[in-house]
Amino acid sequence: MATLADDTPSSESDLDLFGFGGAAMDFADLAMFFEFNSTDNDLGVQVFLDAEGWDIVQARDPGGKKILDIRAKKALGSLGITELRFESAEPSPGEVLALFSDGVYEFRGRTVEEAFTLGGLATLSTVLPDAPVFTNPSDGDGDVDPDNLVITWNAIGGLDGYEVIVENEDAEVALSAELGPDATSLTVPSEFMEGDSDYKAEILAIAMNGNKTITEIEFSTAD
Repeated sequence: MATLADDTPSSESDLDLFGFGGAAMDFADLAMFFEFNSTDNDLGVQVFLDAEGWDIVQARDPGGKKILDIRAKKALGSLGITELRFESAEPSPGEVLALFSDGVYEFRGRTVEEAFTLGGLATLSTVLPDAPVFTNPSDGDGDVDPDNLVITWNAIGGLDGYEVIVENEDAEVALSAELGPDATSLTVPSEFMEGDSDYKAEILAIAMNGNKTITEIEFSTAD
């Protein structure tokens, strides 16, 4: 396998991994997608990377401009990072979509052991899934039966699936369920629910392109 050893610039700050031919290894997992909160009307970009220990990761957009340069130093650089998940700030959708175009984003990394080059491609789409619409409970409900809660929503076609999250805001605990694309309901176990408590529920519609759209509501349970 080719390594960077023979061609690494004398100054580590000058290192551009895109100047080294083909990558010797692929990222084990790589994803880049938008997450849109339809309730708060904000949008962010999220990235997930997984590979054997690395100390540098860079990325460039479809136009070839470098948009990411992460470097682990000293003890962390010697040990290496294996997984990294991050998200951008979340201003209005218009602001974010003006900065990111559809297309293929290229990622490069350098492993700590043997300094092998890592490579991977992520396709980003600006097409967002429709926002889920709750049919039960309603936002602001104040007398939900904690022993018989079934969360329901209108169907959305063409999805990869849903994620439903129910959070007890008083106890600071949450329940999360991943569901298939045909699901329109989730029965919440009564063991999770408590009377006279405040809750937040979220439904995430997950598109085939990886993008997610969230709808949130708040409700309270009866005594």
